Amino acid sequence: MSTDTYKDEAKLMRGRHSTVFITGDTVIKIFPQSLFQNFWKEVKYLSMLQSFGFVPKLYEFNALNLEIKMEYVRGVIIKKWINTADYDEIIDVLRSCMDICRKLDEMRIQKEEMNHPDKHIIVQPGRIVFIDFERAHSSVHPKNVTQFLMYLSKIGIVRIYPDIIEKMREYKRKLDSRSYMMLKKSIFPKAGEG
Repeated sequence: MSTDTYKDEAKLMRGRHSTVFITGDTVIKIFPQSLFQNFWKEVKYLSMLQSFGFVPKLYEFNALNLEIKMEYVRGVIIKKWINTADYDEIIDVLRSCMDICRKLDEMRIQKEEMNHPDKHIIVQPGRIVFIDFERAHSSVHPKNVTQFLMYLSKIGIVRIYPDIIEKMREYKRKLDSRSYMMLKKSIFPKAGEG
C-alpha cells in the first residue's frame, strides 16, 4: 500500500499523528517514519482488544510503510451524541463506556485520552467504539475509569461528591471488582449493577 494508491479514490483526513484515508467501510491510517512507535502501539492494542468488539476491526498492517488498514466506524462522536440522545440512552451508553474503561484498567492499558475522549469514543446503535490507541501504553496504575468520570464531571453529567471521590480513590488504589461496582453504583444508582 502507498499514499498514491488512495489519493484519487478516498477521502483524506489529517490526524494529529497520522494521515487517514477513508474509502468505503475502510480506514487506512499512515504514520510518518518519525512516529513509528505510535504505529506499533496502535497495532499492538488494536490486536489485543479485537475480541472485545469495542475497537475497530483490524484488517491488516504494513510495518514497512507504517500503514494500518481497519474498519471505518460510522457513528457519532460521544460529545455530539450526548447533546442529541435522551436521558436513559445517555445513562446506558455512559455505563457501557465506564465498563470499557474498567476492562482497559483490568488489562493494565492506559489509553491516555479518557479525560477528554470527545473524539475518541464513537456511538453507533447497539455498539460503542473506542478509537485511536496510538498513545496507549501499559501501566501498573491505569486511570481510565477515574479519568472518564472526571470528564463526565467536567461536562456536567456527573457530580463528584466527597463520598464519590473517596470511592474513586479506593478503586484507584485497589483496582478490584468490588471497589469498581461500588463506584459505579454511586455514579449510576438507579441503573443497577449490570
